[in-house]
Amino acid sequence: MKKIVLFGDSIFAGYSDGKMTDALTDRISKHFPDDKVINLSIPGYKTSNAVSNIQQNILELHPDLLILGFGANDISTNDEIKPGKFASNLATIIDAVGKDKIVLLSPPYTDWHKVPSRPWTRQLQFDLVTEHIGKESDIAYIDLLHEMSNSNSVQKLLQTDGLHFTSKGYNLLEELLVPQIKLTLAKQSELVSN
Repeated sequence: MKKIVLFGDSIFAGYSDGKMTDALTDRISKHFPDDKVINLSIPGYKTSNAVSNIQQNILELHPDLLILGFGANDISTNDEIKPGKFASNLATIIDAVGKDKIVLLSPPYTDWHKVPSRPWTRQLQFDLVTEHIGKESDIAYIDLLHEMSNSNSVQKLLQTDGLHFTSKGYNLLEELLVPQIKLTLAKQSELVSN
C-alpha cells in the first residue's frame, strides 16, 4: 500500500459553498483503491505555511508520493510573496521529501476580472517558476494554468467566485493528475527493482 498525500490550498481541499469537501480526494482514491490517499490541504495556505509545517504535516507521514498544489494564494497581491520566495519555498519542500516522490502543479487559472488581487501577470510569473523548478529538478510537473486557460469553457471550471473549482474543474484536475501519479509510482518501482 502506497501513501499518496495531497498538499495544497483550498483548491486541493475541495472548497465549495463555504466548506471543505472530499471532491478531489474521492476522485483520486477511486483510481488507487489499494493505496491510502491523504489530503492535508488547508484553505488559505501559501507555500510559506507549507514550509513551516513540512515536518509535522508531511515528513512524519513518510509519503510515497506528495502532490503539491499551491499557488492560488501565493499569487495574490494581498500579503504578497515574490516569485523568488515562492520558488525557494517549493525547492525546500521538494528537497525535504525527495524529487522522486513529488508531483508538482502550477498555480491554477483564476478569473482576474472577478479576483483582481490575482492578476494574469502574476499567474504567468508563478507558472514559469513552477515549470522551471519542474524541469530543473526533473520532477513530474503539470501546467494546470495553461490546461485550464486553453479550455474552451474555462468559466465552467470555476465557481462564481472565479477562484474555486466546480465539478468540471475537478474532473479536469483528475484527468491531469491520475496519469501522472501512475507514471511517478511506476518510476519509483523501477528504481527499487534496479
